[in-house]
Amino acid sequence: SPPPPLRRRPGMSSGARLSTAGRRCTSSPMVAPPKHRTAENLTDLPSDLLCNIYCALANPLAPAAACYFASTCHDVRSAALARAASATFSEAQHLQCFWARATALCKSKRMTRSLLSRATQFTAGPVISGECFSAADAEIFGQLLGARSITRLHMLVLEQNQLGEEGMRPIVQALADGALPMLRDLQLYENGLGDGFCAALAAALACPARVLPALAILNLSRNRVTSQGVAALAAALSRGALPHLTTLDLSDNDIDGAGIEALAETGREGLPGP
Repeated sequence: SPPPPLRRRPGMSSGARLSTAGRRCTSSPMVAPPKHRTAENLTDLPSDLLCNIYCALANPLAPAAACYFASTCHDVRSAALARAASATFSEAQHLQCFWARATALCKSKRMTRSLLSRATQFTAGPVISGECFSAADAEIFGQLLGARSITRLHMLVLEQNQLGEEGMRPIVQALADGALPMLRDLQLYENGLGDGFCAALAAALACPARVLPALAILNLSRNRVTSQGVAALAAALSRGALPHLTTLDLSDNDIDGAGIEALAETGREGLPGP
């Protein structure tokens, strides 16, 4: 005859009954006991792990998930508010500051945080929007790219902003870290970038499969680029960078025969096509 059904003790849920049965099984000599106790509650997790989870949820364009997580229990809130010895702000304070700067950027560009996070095209410049995209704007934008708060862009247009090499540095650093994998069109016309930017971009392109793998159009016209900068870009292209590049606009720059020769040599080695 079948064994009698297990009876649930008063006040015990079915989940608790099954858990108790499981613990009885693990005490059997035929089953080795677990080496580590499984964490069943957030309070069982170390504070540094709770802080890491909070940081993973801390999206300045959509901070609700991190806020909800921090409100689940005292331990999580304490981890988010704790400040490391070498840190100026706690992670919660950092998110609040990041959120405020991202919100200010969105307001200046007349868009919502939600719209920016889902955008496939971003354009900024005096001709396009009537005001320049400043170095401070580029800094927070680069931080948003680095935090993967913006991931869907196919076109990025930052024309005639005179950002210079330093102004573009946060964006280049984010791209070097694998930001914007779907970007196909990058327009940086007339930004005073110079050879330093070309060298920085070439260095960022050291991992072709990770950095701008879908880019097809790169516009660097009117940026005071010389043959030295072109040579740096050509060397990166010859190593396989920008595998889908079809258009490289370097018009109205200070490029002499040496720069043209560097590009020609890259073409002879086989500039990758689409």
